[in-house]
Amino acid sequence: MNETPIVCKYCHTPVAETDNYCRVCGKSLRKGYSFMFTHTGIIVMAFLLGPLALPCVWLSKVISPVAKWIYTALLLIISYYFIVVCWRTFQLISDYMQVVSAGGLSF
Repeated sequence: MNETPIVCKYCHTPVAETDNYCRVCGKSLRKGYSFMFTHTGIIVMAFLLGPLALPCVWLSKVISPVAKWIYTALLLIISYYFIVVCWRTFQLISDYMQVVSAGGLSF
């Protein structure tokens, strides 16, 4: 019974078959279990990337399906809100520039 030992693909240290993380380097040994697939990682990525964090939400093996739908809804609602705010800000600046260029403001 000569079985090939399982080794970490990052540091080449032998690991147990049931380990999700390497005990030496701390890297994830299974797809979908790293930091960016946890609740904390997804929240951090949502602040940094907005809706571009959705693939990590759906590829996660740690998060339940209900939580995936909640994260998706929240990210889409927040993204829509920021798009509306940016559009209104653009319109306000555009209107202000038209008033200024027409000479309508005097101090």
